[in-house]
Amino acid sequence: MKKYNIIFYINISIFLFIFLVFIIFPILFIIFLSFKKNFINNYVVVFKNYNFGVYIINSLFVSVIGSLISVFICLLAAYFFYKNRTKFSQFLLSFISVSFLFPAEAKVIYNFFVIMKLGLLDKLVSVFLPFLVNLYTLLLFVQAFRNYSKEIDDYTELEGFNIFQKIFFIHIPILKPYILTGFIMNFLTLWNDFLWPLIVLQDEKKYTIQVGINYIAKALIFEPLYFSAAVSISVVIPVIVFILFNKYFDIKR
Repeated sequence: MKKYNIIFYINISIFLFIFLVFIIFPILFIIFLSFKKNFINNYVVVFKNYNFGVYIINSLFVSVIGSLISVFICLLAAYFFYKNRTKFSQFLLSFISVSFLFPAEAKVIYNFFVIMKLGLLDKLVSVFLPFLVNLYTLLLFVQAFRNYSKEIDDYTELEGFNIFQKIFFIHIPILKPYILTGFIMNFLTLWNDFLWPLIVLQDEKKYTIQVGINYIAKALIFEPLYFSAAVSISVVIPVIVFILFNKYFDIKR
């Protein structure tokens, strides 16, 4: 029996290794390509001639601000579902969950008209506004509230804490791993988003990094080294963010 288990684990390990190679190889190829010849010049040209620094700043603004607001909204909503375990609240949570089963592309037209009516077209805030409520973050926080002792919440009520004092002084320190996990999930989603920013942003100086790469791709089609440098930057930044906060993905720590 042990022999079959060893063979099974070896086969699984080989399969996962091959799968990992297929995922990582294109990324490593792009990065190595950007280091060919005068690699410093490759990156300098991208920043100097194509406003790539502006794209990075725009993406950081959208990803960081959008993620912070989303985490705060989801935290308040999760606290509501935690405190109000009624049939109505359970129905509301189920309704929200079902609404997210529809693909994002199916809601693009509706979101576009809402943004247009609000007069927010071609503004960076329009990039993250329709995605402030993230289902995965909401469910993560709901489960987090249900996992820790109810006695802590009862104690804060006896001490006369209001809802914001509870959240900022009690819940956020306790739920820090969950909150940072939710933040990183939202950050990566907003950073890598391409379709929605492409629709709502018109001014080239307001492009996010993914739209910016698409914009300069035609100019760099015969300059693979410069294009590789641009793509490498768009990949490396979220990887750095993930590595810095990677330990918080392990909730049990």
